Amino acid sequence: MMMRSFEEDDNVKCGDLCALQNKLNKLIESGSDNIQIVADFDYTLTSFHPTGTCFSVIRTYPGFSKEFLAKTGVIKDKYYPIHIDHTLPEAVRRHSDAEWFAQVLQCFVGERFQRQQISDMLEASNCRLRAGVSDFLALAHKHSIPVLIVSGGISDVIESLLRREQCYHDNITILANQLQYDAEGVMVGATPPFMTASSKLDVVRDHAYFREVKRDHLLLLGDMLSDLLVGECVECTSTLSVGFCHHPDNDLTSYTRSYDIVLLGNPDFGVVNDILSGIVGGC
Repeated sequence: MMMRSFEEDDNVKCGDLCALQNKLNKLIESGSDNIQIVADFDYTLTSFHPTGTCFSVIRTYPGFSKEFLAKTGVIKDKYYPIHIDHTLPEAVRRHSDAEWFAQVLQCFVGERFQRQQISDMLEASNCRLRAGVSDFLALAHKHSIPVLIVSGGISDVIESLLRREQCYHDNITILANQLQYDAEGVMVGATPPFMTASSKLDVVRDHAYFREVKRDHLLLLGDMLSDLLVGECVECTSTLSVGFCHHPDNDLTSYTRSYDIVLLGNPDFGVVNDILSGIVGGC
């Protein structure tokens, strides 16, 4: 039933249906006790929107100065096209992402905002969880499936959004950029090493999480090809990957070669929830 629904949906693409079926069968047979989940955050757990990322939550806050909004907008327009261009050498994109991070961080420091303002920034932003993500996280929590969120975004923003949606459960671990605050709660920087979409693997490779959580199967969710690299940190026998592809005219071929399942457009979490429901229902 699950495979038939995939084949009938024009917005669901799969490079190798036979291999996908075999992976699904293994996950279902193994059950919830033998699976872990690793997920990106921006545009994976959240909906695609030009100003819907963790950094955009802060960058577009209307309570900040016009100079700040204009400058960070110019920076984004300069670096974002490079960020999403998978035809460029990885070293070029990585250097560009690092420059982008450093320049935006410097702008953030200049606004001297406080941690408690982040909830207000979220309310004013376009950052939203995809429909069905709360159900997905609730189901993983119910069956004690570890969920690791690895993001080049900002941990305070991620945690605040999950808490607001009442889905920040105790089986969730967040590895993302951590902002630093002074004794008065004013943001003064971020804790290195800084994590971008292109540097995730190097930053998290030796994290203790991967030594502590040992399960045979991995459900990996992302929206960038670089998100797949995090799977190299996980010792497992099989990985089922789901990729959200927002630029199919440029990226579809490379995504279907790399991800087991590719979701087009700006979909809800229905397909991913079907997969997880099949896994926990089969145990």
